Amino acid sequence: MRIFGIIILCLFSFVSYSQTELVDSLQTVLKNNPDDSTKASIMGDLCWHLKYSDPPKALEYGHQAISIASKNGFDALQAYASNNVGVVFWAKSDYDSAVYYLDKTRELYTSLNNERGVAVTSVNLGLILQNKGDYDASLEYQLEALRIVNKLEDQGIKGSVLTNIGNVHFLNEKFDKAKAYYFEALEFKKSLPDDQFRQNLQKTLLNIGNVYDRLEDQDSAIYYFQEALPYAISADDTKSQALIYTDLGHAFSEKGEFNLANDYFEKAMIVFTSGSYENDYDYSILLYSLAQNELRRKNISAAVRLAEQSLELSKKLQNLNRLKDSYGLLAEVYEADRQFAPALEAQKFLRIYEDSLLNLDTNKEIAELETKYETEKKDQQILFLDQENSLQLAKNQRNSIIIGALFLVVLLLLLVFYLWRKQSQIHQQKVISEQKTRLREAQIQAVISSEEKERKRFASDLHDSMGQLVSALTMNIQGLKNTSNDPQVRLEIVDNSTSLLHDIQHEIRNIAFNLMPQVLTNDGLIPALRELLARINKSNQMNAEVQVFGMEGRLNEVFEISLYRILQEWISNVLKYANATEILIQFTAHEEEIIITVEDNGQGFNLRTFENSKGNGWRNINTRLSLIKGEMDIDTQEGRKNTTLTISIDKIKAYTSHQVAMNT
Repeated sequence: MRIFGIIILCLFSFVSYSQTELVDSLQTVLKNNPDDSTKASIMGDLCWHLKYSDPPKALEYGHQAISIASKNGFDALQAYASNNVGVVFWAKSDYDSAVYYLDKTRELYTSLNNERGVAVTSVNLGLILQNKGDYDASLEYQLEALRIVNKLEDQGIKGSVLTNIGNVHFLNEKFDKAKAYYFEALEFKKSLPDDQFRQNLQKTLLNIGNVYDRLEDQDSAIYYFQEALPYAISADDTKSQALIYTDLGHAFSEKGEFNLANDYFEKAMIVFTSGSYENDYDYSILLYSLAQNELRRKNISAAVRLAEQSLELSKKLQNLNRLKDSYGLLAEVYEADRQFAPALEAQKFLRIYEDSLLNLDTNKEIAELETKYETEKKDQQILFLDQENSLQLAKNQRNSIIIGALFLVVLLLLLVFYLWRKQSQIHQQKVISEQKTRLREAQIQAVISSEEKERKRFASDLHDSMGQLVSALTMNIQGLKNTSNDPQVRLEIVDNSTSLLHDIQHEIRNIAFNLMPQVLTNDGLIPALRELLARINKSNQMNAEVQVFGMEGRLNEVFEISLYRILQEWISNVLKYANATEILIQFTAHEEEIIITVEDNGQGFNLRTFENSKGNGWRNINTRLSLIKGEMDIDTQEGRKNTTLTISIDKIKAYTSHQVAMNT
């Protein structure tokens, strides 16, 4: 036995050396800076060969290979590297990351019409789902892979797929089906002439041993485990080595040979702790088996420690079967250690996970029964249909007529609904159009009314003031004709006429200012408002002021005229109705808008009454505000002093230069 062990050790050392030599040679080629295609291929190879011995380095090479291949459009190389990265994550028990990269691989192989690649990826996805405990989904992937390899007559992976299908049946405790697939895989692999296709033979032998172990035929189990071990060592398959050592230890422990079992467990532990193979699921099984063996050896403290370690890994995995077994063993070792409270707690969790698994199994059984029931029901229905075929034919014809009639009714209803909907839309559009027309007419009417009001005021100013002054001037001129040649009298008439001409000029300026202040056209809004307020302040009844913050340059013509008329109308209303003594107008420029506020200390008013008034003032304000797309807010209340008007306009539009013809 020792000679056999030495031979195995030498063989393992030789293979490990060969593996290291291969990695070194690949890294040497990589240092020579090959082209991108070769570089991506070598990095993918390094990712694969380092997956167990140095997972972080393997992932580094894998990600670099994916990046280079993706950048250059090497889809096949990208799929190869993505697959290897997924396998590394799988070996690290990071199943979600593994599934992510393998799904990417599957998509790439599908786009490349690489059926063998799809098959291999399906195999790996099935194995990961198997580790996660989703056996039904795992079986679907493996059967899909088997269909593809049979179609392609691919001898390279058929044996592995058969083995994997056996594994799923084994985990579902269908041991006869599992054994049948395992032996089919074994015979298939042994029949292949090429040793390359016979790789992974150790896995099939290992699985056959596991079936016999579950069937409590320990001698047969040990035979197949020991037959698998040399293949695992020669293939440098550290995973299979760890599993074989664990299973041999378990088998000898079941036979009562506890010390020999412990020797094999220690060999398995070396594989795991040396970093040659990392997998939380398999390591949790080793810890479980070690704890069970130590319990049988009456080494209770070691059994407690190992059982607790196994439970921690099972919690990390969130695998119901592992959690159930771990809590069951922990209850035994706590009871043996006379820790009855923890033992009771472990028993409670054992019952919880047993119930969870029972519910899962019950749901599966119910689904199978429902499927069986539905199948039988369909068979009976087919028989019944055969017996009453003629009657059913008549019913079918009648049903066809009814369905046709219903279809026509539904079609007619849909047509009616469509026509009604169309008519409603047309009516709605017509209402909206009429509302827009009425609004436009109201705006036009407001403008016309404003113009008529201005004309009347202009005519009144001309008649009342200018008419009188012109009449007086006419009388003076007439007086010059009729008067004597007295120089003193004629000089008085000339002086009086000159005074009248000055008054006429002043009135003309006032009328022109009211129509369109020249300062507004020449200098802009702010100077025009200041002149307007200066005229108001001359009465000594009002203190009006304009403040400007952040305004740069003039606004465009439309905005200046519109804002001037709005503020002029508002100030006119304040002077007429508010009994105010102070008015403050502020212009504040922000990043995107300009805010104009008008504050007075006069009496407030009922805002609703103001908005519903039939006068032209409110309509003129709204019309001009709509023209410049501005917004307005009025803060006032009847019986309260102080009223604030706030207007906001778009700064960009206000400074954009354009010409718009408008009535003022």
